[in-house]
Amino acid sequence: MIAIGESNHDQSKTILSSESLFWLVPELIQNKSNWEKYIDLHIILAVREIEEMLSSEYQQRVKRHGDSMPLEQFIRARHFISSHHEKAAEIISLMSQANISNTIINYSQHKRDISKLIFKLIGAEKLYPEDQVSEAIINRSLSGKELEILIIINALYYNKYPWISTRISDALIKSQPKIEAKQCKINKQQLEKIYEKNDSFLKIINASLDPNEQLTSIATLKEPKSQLINPEQAHRIRQEEAISLQLIGDELLQAFTHESKRKLSNETVDAIIALSQSGKVSKVTEVELLDVAKENRPQGQKLAKLLERAKAQLASGKP
Repeated sequence: MIAIGESNHDQSKTILSSESLFWLVPELIQNKSNWEKYIDLHIILAVREIEEMLSSEYQQRVKRHGDSMPLEQFIRARHFISSHHEKAAEIISLMSQANISNTIINYSQHKRDISKLIFKLIGAEKLYPEDQVSEAIINRSLSGKELEILIIINALYYNKYPWISTRISDALIKSQPKIEAKQCKINKQQLEKIYEKNDSFLKIINASLDPNEQLTSIATLKEPKSQLINPEQAHRIRQEEAISLQLIGDELLQAFTHESKRKLSNETVDAIIALSQSGKVSKVTEVELLDVAKENRPQGQKLAKLLERAKAQLASGKP
């Protein structure tokens, strides 16, 4: 950041955005004396409803880290504390003490228009790509049924196949991006304890928000209203669940079939690639050799380009 500030002779704006950056902001503020001569800092901080945040964290643990514990156990393991709200409260307090310019946004209220809001905050409202954003598909959470099945799969297979949860969840979201996913339901007893444990953090956060933008706290917590599902919605949900179940089955079959194949060593893969490029084999054999190499080295970008070129040459009849 200091290097950016020192080289910024035209007084242009630089925007840094990262989920991991959120956790480093306190250290940044505490070291203000190192950068304040070079940088005019403005922090935009998004906060969200505590139930929504914990639901999102839990889903990420299931999708990306193979967790199989029930939601109740996940919450107890965190001693009913939301680390996001704890850190957000710390950041807000530090910004106030250090007199750092900031904007706090209630993400739960502005998730549909937060991009436009940020463009406005940075003075680039006229550059907002309205058409592209309106058509963009936001990365969704898993549905209740998808989450339930993935938890079972993690319990059965994660230790042996640690990539299984990420592969299946990515396939589900890519295949059915528009499924309406609901946040995980937290039981009343735990919910009240969560709001009690995080009340001091919520008070600090809400003090920085407009009255009509504030997050739910223990003082404003209400009984959730039961939502009735009409026959049309129930039919759509059943159809979506059937598609998800089929997709999960297909992904498991492909994953286990691929995993059952004997993996070749790096030395053998290198030898296969070398042979394919030696000029001593036919174009058909070259493609087949590169296919085998790609199966054993799926992330190899150079290998992917070699295979793509060989297939194109084979299709065009080039030697």
